Amino acid sequence: MKRDRTWRALAPSERVQAGKEAYIGYAVHATGRLHLDALTTAYDAVCRAYPQLMARIDTGDDGLVFAASDTRPEVHTCDGDLERPLAGVQLDQHQMLSALNVVHDGEATSICLLTHHSIADAQHSLEVLAAVLSCYTDVVGGAPIDVPCRPFPRSLEDLLAERGIGRGTADDGWAPQPSMVPGQPAVRRQDTRGQDAPARHVVQHRMTAAQTSALADIGHREKVTVNGLSAGILLLVEAEVRDLPLTELIYRSTVNLRSHLTPPVGPTEGTNVIGAMGFTATDDIARDAVTIGRAISARVRAGLADGSIQRSLLDLLSRPTPDSKPWDPSTAPAVVSMMNWGRVPPMRTPNDLRLTNFRSASSMKEMTTMGGYVVNTFGSRIGIDLAWPENDSELPRRIECLRDRLQRLTLRS
Repeated sequence: MKRDRTWRALAPSERVQAGKEAYIGYAVHATGRLHLDALTTAYDAVCRAYPQLMARIDTGDDGLVFAASDTRPEVHTCDGDLERPLAGVQLDQHQMLSALNVVHDGEATSICLLTHHSIADAQHSLEVLAAVLSCYTDVVGGAPIDVPCRPFPRSLEDLLAERGIGRGTADDGWAPQPSMVPGQPAVRRQDTRGQDAPARHVVQHRMTAAQTSALADIGHREKVTVNGLSAGILLLVEAEVRDLPLTELIYRSTVNLRSHLTPPVGPTEGTNVIGAMGFTATDDIARDAVTIGRAISARVRAGLADGSIQRSLLDLLSRPTPDSKPWDPSTAPAVVSMMNWGRVPPMRTPNDLRLTNFRSASSMKEMTTMGGYVVNTFGSRIGIDLAWPENDSELPRRIECLRDRLQRLTLRS
């Protein structure tokens, strides 16, 4: 009997990412010796444990589905600039929804895990990257690899419906359904001929350990989260660079819902377990990062308390009208987007390989001209990635303004 090789249909929150052909990259920089054979063995083991990494997007009777791929994920390698972690990699969502790309520059290396945004968000992907490096450490050290197999991750719609949040069924007729167990996929090597993936240009400003510690101290003293402080700084930067009043900027961000659901959701149990929030400063909010950050933090707490953040993407996808959005871009000249990936989890490496940095990357079918920020904490330092078109004439000024505002704020502490 032929076994079914399809997991399930894509939910609306996942189909949006398929329409964009969106891949998100999570890249660590390393110095020392990288054993490529061991890395390939580790990645293969993790792919077998996480079936979403060996999936592709296909068209079924009822629309787009996740299906087992005939292409085994492999490690791509090339020489190049570590600031371009997607160099040389080929991406096709109808073939494979993950990839591992290695870029060499002398003694330094970038190791970038790429996951299609339909199968994983940031916390999900960071958990997978940590698993790859942990398995790599075991292979190099001669220890057996033991990665428990996981089920195919569930959609946001399914997880929320199970917890009684939202309607549970979107207007287009989609309804949660149990995952199906796939057969063992056939394997063949990927054809890497063709053009590189369309990578978005990213420049990183990395705070020093002292600045990061000072920012955390300010947050503790002023009772505002580091996420709120970061958002406040970025809003002030954008108001200055764009020469706009703060009240004409709309701030938007995502919120990791895993710990805010009952029961909580594990890092890889869902695909995109996130909600959306929006914020616009009012005239009575002082123009400083602490006050703005406090107001944003209060907005997040209120949205989680009344459930509007948990329901935000369901509302947006089922009723795509301006009044259902947590922000309406038509009401302001500029939207400031910040995604905070939080603290990058500890990652094991052998003694001969040392991780030195972490940065984001992305590839999409149509690159937007609108810029955005990705914030993370790696080790003891915050990194702020500016994803802007490379030819943006205001990018150098934006970086300088960011550097200046961070320095002024942290020196005050």
